[in-house]
Amino acid sequence: MRHGPQLVHASSLDSDADRSPLPAVSNRACTVVNIRLIGDHSDYHCGSAAAFQAISQACRHAGRLVGDAEDFDILVVNGEGSMHHDSPSCLKKLAEVESAAKAGKRVFLINTVWQCNSQGSAEILRHCEQVVVREVLSKAELARLDLPCEVAIDQSYFLPIDPSGLAVDFEKRAVLTDFYSNDLKTFARITTQWTRSVPYIQMHEWEWSRLVRSLRTASVLLTGRHHAVYAACRARVPFLALKGNTHKIEGFIATSGVDVPVFESYPDLLAAYRRRAWRNYDYDALFDWAEEQQPWTLRVK
Repeated sequence: MRHGPQLVHASSLDSDADRSPLPAVSNRACTVVNIRLIGDHSDYHCGSAAAFQAISQACRHAGRLVGDAEDFDILVVNGEGSMHHDSPSCLKKLAEVESAAKAGKRVFLINTVWQCNSQGSAEILRHCEQVVVREVLSKAELARLDLPCEVAIDQSYFLPIDPSGLAVDFEKRAVLTDFYSNDLKTFARITTQWTRSVPYIQMHEWEWSRLVRSLRTASVLLTGRHHAVYAACRARVPFLALKGNTHKIEGFIATSGVDVPVFESYPDLLAAYRRRAWRNYDYDALFDWAEEQQPWTLRVK
């Protein structure tokens, strides 16, 4: 009789060597560079927390992180999934960019999506010393506006996985997260007779390392979450992903150049699951490509 997923020690799940810690960046300046980092979405879910933690580590390698009330030399903005459709969070971050630039500060917008923002919003990016988007679809939008940028995958991928603690043994079963609902304009859990029988992950209730370690015991992940796709890549477990409110998931796949589908509708995704379609996709090529990517580093001159 099945009694649900079992907890096991993580050491029994980690058959492969983990990624090396984030590389240090040499700071040749005679004085310490003060860095203000904004865009902390850690309360949203563990993927956002992992991204911000990785970026924080990169900033600390380059200088000293300071609080909002302290003076700073550099403003680093974690754009993440907020920079689309002139959202309130997008406009707030762009106001910070403009204010810092006018005060003579160096500004970096990193780890960001860029989609369907106004021309006026895009022009503010010209104040940035560096813009780093997470995927090529965002880069293409900026290229149409003659705005240069670089591409680096989401920084959550580079956070070292803590091998300690307990993980959930999913016993090679399928695992679900929530999906974006165009009707509700938010993420929602699908509740059907089948989904109630499948292990469900609510990402804001999980810790990143535990999520990655646990997914290593699943057969496939069904998700509408961008960071869940990254967790699956770290765990090297296949996934079937549904498009969300931005192009970030399909942009990530397009950046890799690997032929893995991102589904338009939940019925399409479910049909692919029922016919075990993920067995036909080259996930190993995607996982290998992701492992070759390099984390963002702050350029301190």
